[in-house]
Amino acid sequence: MKKLLISLIFILFLFENSFANFKQIKKKASVNKPEIIFPIPQKLNRCQTKLYASSETYKVKPVLKVSAPKGYGLDDRFDYALNRFSNFSFPCSGGDSVSCKLVAEIILEWAKADAAKRTGPSDGEGRHWNDTLTVNLYVASPMIAAYSFAKQVIDIPEADDEIIKKWFKKIVKKNKHLLYAETYDYGGASGTPKRAHNHALSSAVAHMELGVLLNDNKLFRKAFLNYEAAIKYQRKDGSLPIEVRRGGRAMFYQGRAMNALAVIAIIAEHQGYNIWELDFKGKNYHNLVKFFIDFTENHEIVFKYAKENRWPGPAKNYKVQDLRSNSGSNWGWLYAYASRFPDHENIKRLKRWSENKNELNSYQSNIVYQYLNIGKKGFGSASWTVIEPNCHFTK
Repeated sequence: MKKLLISLIFILFLFENSFANFKQIKKKASVNKPEIIFPIPQKLNRCQTKLYASSETYKVKPVLKVSAPKGYGLDDRFDYALNRFSNFSFPCSGGDSVSCKLVAEIILEWAKADAAKRTGPSDGEGRHWNDTLTVNLYVASPMIAAYSFAKQVIDIPEADDEIIKKWFKKIVKKNKHLLYAETYDYGGASGTPKRAHNHALSSAVAHMELGVLLNDNKLFRKAFLNYEAAIKYQRKDGSLPIEVRRGGRAMFYQGRAMNALAVIAIIAEHQGYNIWELDFKGKNYHNLVKFFIDFTENHEIVFKYAKENRWPGPAKNYKVQDLRSNSGSNWGWLYAYASRFPDHENIKRLKRWSENKNELNSYQSNIVYQYLNIGKKGFGSASWTVIEPNCHFTK
């Protein structure tokens, strides 16, 4: 009985200490390594280090204006541009100087053209949500990260640097969608602040990156409010109320939000702050992971939330969850989590599953595939993960 009491007191101390530390980080954190958003790793065995694309074949011409649909979906022209840009940004992130020169040239061309200009409506309308996510997801976050890599490898003329930074600041502020002052008052997300939404998390990532690039503490700290809300307002079972109501894409969006949270935690980590263990009475990142793993074992646990079918996109059958095995946007978070917490029960559980593959269902097989893939193969997209997970998420 005495040992149990001591254990409970210790756990309570950890919870309170975690919260107190985060309060200080949220209010006073500063940029300690300006311009270094994700450092180029010393060990490059998990990274793409060679340029395989032709700069002429894969030209990434500026897309001048954003025009996403009013309903579900984003402006796919920018997704296409990011896929091409990744041909250069990935090897640049592995230290290839030729790729980094092309990254800087492409970004400078976009900056001079005042590309990704949003002319759509204000907040509250569907197209605003889709336009802002398009820019944060496909332009601001991946290009700012790539520019940081380029600055670690090559010298960039001061005049060009000024033009690029001015453009980054413009598009991040124009596409600000942090949703600080609003709360859902209907459906399964009722009572949850909108700043925990995956759109707000994406905007928070862009602000945080810009803060590091410009050595701006205020911009850097903005993301902590969104991170805190997502962790604090998860359900006790680890589900994210805003995300898991989305029909057949409930877990698709749970995973995307977890990716954004992982990116925020990793950027904070590189500036000297550990926020992975933020805890509100058992609500923490570990709990989010547990829900995801629980789902793969028993996919019916999400049905009671997913049946709301709020903005499910093309996946309207909530009993069939849309989780592609080759999408970093679904699974990238696992690469960060498993390499930081290899001895946590969540990861031990996946290890046990990996030793009995014949007994797994399709969802379990997918997550075990990702677990066994850590350190081996990368993903072909850098949207929700911003950068290549196997290279920059793993420790």
